[in-house]
Amino acid sequence: MTWLLYLYPPRWRQRYGEEFVSLIASQRFSLLTVIDIIGGAIDAWTQPQTHLAAAAAQGEGETTMLAKQMRLRCAGYGKTPTMTDSMIGAAVIIGGTLLSVLIGGWMQRRSIAPDYAEALLINGWLIAFILSMPVTALKGWPMRTQAIFMGGLLVVLLGLAWINI
Repeated sequence: MTWLLYLYPPRWRQRYGEEFVSLIASQRFSLLTVIDIIGGAIDAWTQPQTHLAAAAAQGEGETTMLAKQMRLRCAGYGKTPTMTDSMIGAAVIIGGTLLSVLIGGWMQRRSIAPDYAEALLINGWLIAFILSMPVTALKGWPMRTQAIFMGGLLVVLLGLAWINI
């Protein structure tokens, strides 16, 4: 997973690269860890050094300080979704999936863009999952980071659906 370091800006990699590699090397591969790392990279590009300024000011270069400042849940820091957050996320996924099935079915019955209707029926759950991320996998990240992460995933998903049509 250390290859994910290349998602970060060059100056960030020079300053924190070794600490990052030692932190990530001890982690098992998981989707949540990848989301944490990508969220950190987006944050590092959009808000350079602001979330790490406290670490530099304190003069601590320990891996734990880096993980704490980056809010990496995989290292035991950052906000963890509560049971309520999980229930809200599940409701968004289930509700969004049902809504996409209803809209896709309606579109098919009316012969409105049948290819898009089929794509909505197939991928509606994934769109709903992405929309649930602010209360689950992306909880605690700045709104800008969440918007870029989710927007990027939605653009890729819709782009793939458009290519297949």
